[in-house]
Parts: sequence; C-alpha cells; structure tokens
Amino acid sequence: MLSESLAELAAGFRMPWVGARLLLRERRLWAPALVPLLLSIGAFSFALVGVVAYAGPLHLWLTGWMPRLVATGWLAWLWVGPAQLGLWLLGSALFLAAAALCLVASFALASLFASPFHDALAARVERLVAGRALEPVTSRPGALLRDAARALREELRRILFFASLALPIGALGFLVPPAQILTAPALFGLTLFFLPLDYASYCLDRRRYSFAQKRRWLLAHAPASLGFGVAALLACVIPGANLLAMPLLVVGGTLLALRDGLAPAGGAIGPAGAGGRDRGST
Repeated sequence: MLSESLAELAAGFRMPWVGARLLLRERRLWAPALVPLLLSIGAFSFALVGVVAYAGPLHLWLTGWMPRLVATGWLAWLWVGPAQLGLWLLGSALFLAAAALCLVASFALASLFASPFHDALAARVERLVAGRALEPVTSRPGALLRDAARALREELRRILFFASLALPIGALGFLVPPAQILTAPALFGLTLFFLPLDYASYCLDRRRYSFAQKRRWLLAHAPASLGFGVAALLACVIPGANLLAMPLLVVGGTLLALRDGLAPAGGAIGPAGAGGRDRGST
C-alpha cells in the first residue's frame, strides 16, 4: 500500500512537467495558451513586486511575536545561539511560505479571468491525448459563450471555496500571531490540495461533475493529487517555470484527470485500471 501511494505521489508530481513538454511540443496548444501565458506573467510580476515592496512589514508581522533572546554572558550563548538560529529559520520558513501563498493567490485570481481560455486549452489537450473530447467541438457563438460562462462560474466557485477555508485560517494567524506555527502549515496544505482541484476541474466540468463529486474525486486520488500540488506550487515559484505556470498547470491537470479513465458524472469516481493511467502518462 505504501509503495502504491508513493508511486501515485510520484506520478502526480510528474504531471505538470509532462504537461510542460506537451505544451512546448504541440503547436496546436499555443493559441489557447497565449492569454493564460500573458496572465501568468502579469500575475507573477504583480505578486513579486508586492512581496518585495512589503517584505519588511510582512516579515515583521510573521515574526513579531517571537521572543528576543539576549545572552548575558558567554555561557548563555550555549543555548541562546542555537535558539536564535532556530527562531531565524522558523521566521524564514514562515516568510517563504507567505510569499509562496501570495504567488498562488495571484495566480488563482488571474485564473478567474483566464478560465474560458483554460477550458479551451484543456479540451484541446483531451482531443490530442485521448483522441476525443466528451462533447463535440463547436464554433457557434452561443455555444462558445455558454462554455465561457460555465468556465467562469466554476472557477469562481472554486476560488470562493478556497477563500472560505483560507480566510478563517489566515484570520486566526493574524489575531493570534503565535498560532502561525499551525496556521501557516494548514494554509500550505490547503493550497497543495486546491491546486489539483483547480486545474483538473476543466476536464471534470465537461463530464458534468458537481462540485461535491470533484472534491470526492480529489480525495479518492489523494496521493497523486498531493504530488501534483507540490509540483504545481514549485511551478508557481521557480523562476522561468512560473511564467508558464497557468497553461502548464492546465495541461498537467488535464493529464492528471485523464490518467484515471474518467467517466461522466454518475459513473465511477474511483481509480480506473492501468489502461486509463497509460493514456495520460504518454
């Protein structure tokens, strides 16, 4: 069981990078990826400027509750020195986690505006990899508008769901600063599971999965979803990769969903056989 979970974790971690290779190789994906690419660049630039501009106040807020240790003699340095180092490492970890969450939040907001293009990109990936899409492609203006409205509505629902959990946790850390030792990892873990939910949902939406079914799908594939979430977070913070973050993650999230042989809503939500996995990993 542990070996299977680790294999699923590794498979999920690979999906964004497999998606990056597919995105760079297939020119048919470039057109629907253009707007998300531009929004990725804008979101990263906006978040980076904000984090740099407010780095001092942010660090002070995250570490202001920590005790200021002073050595009154050379013997006291035997414990003050390691304690100061530990507090510095903790403060640095909290700051890096907060900076990463700021980047993810900026990408989530940009994803709302890019969601119609994400939906088109995911559909094209599905046709390319699986050989078909669940629904026939149409260029009728009415159908295109309905698809765009659906993508916007579902993306907004996912962002509100994330905010409904993240804001109370963040508020607790703000009102009770020492609680950041717990709230920061909680927000970090929430983000790791939100990313696969967000970027695999375009494929699930075309199968008319309800929001509750999508959450059950996420939990049913928790190891692979967690692996994808870790890789997605790295893609958001690694220089260079973050400029391609949104289209890269849409492609990777679609591959993550396809590898489990998805059925329309009402069908099985659990893992499929190895055949479904093979399609998404090629």
